[in-house]
Amino acid sequence: MKLLLASLLATVTSFPIYAQTDSGSGSTAISQLASIVSSADENTSQEQLNSDLLAAIKAICEDCTATQVDAMITEVVNAVGADSPLVSTFLTSLSNAGVDPDTITLSAITAGVDATVASNATAAGPVQGNNSPTNQQQAPDVIFTAPATTPTPQGAGGNGGDAGISEVGG
Repeated sequence: MKLLLASLLATVTSFPIYAQTDSGSGSTAISQLASIVSSADENTSQEQLNSDLLAAIKAICEDCTATQVDAMITEVVNAVGADSPLVSTFLTSLSNAGVDPDTITLSAITAGVDATVASNATAAGPVQGNNSPTNQQQAPDVIFTAPATTPTPQGAGGNGGDAGISEVGG
């Protein structure tokens, strides 16, 4: 009976994992992160927003776990909506903070963000330089383009060789 009571007490007094972060005040820091995103408007510069988001993410966790990423993305999506363009900006900031792109994409999709938006925000990986999306390097020019189709030599069709069923009548 004492063991059952002790386990019940331990269950009631333990904190959820998403509230346990490196900073010690996870739920407050996550709420502040959502506040940064939801308070951004057309007068907020992209550079300032990215800087504020990066600082807030680093305040929550330096080496973010999947659970922490889930909590952050869920809070931001609940604050601004899954269809908000600010969600993409936030996901890009997570990537710039060094969070695993697959974790970001999976957590975002789970939170209701469109899969294309989630994967596009992390597709380029972390940005070099001052964490501004305008500093991304362009892809190099294509040097060689393979032909879309190649001609099929006579007798190469079907499984029957030169006189196979695919060659009859033609």
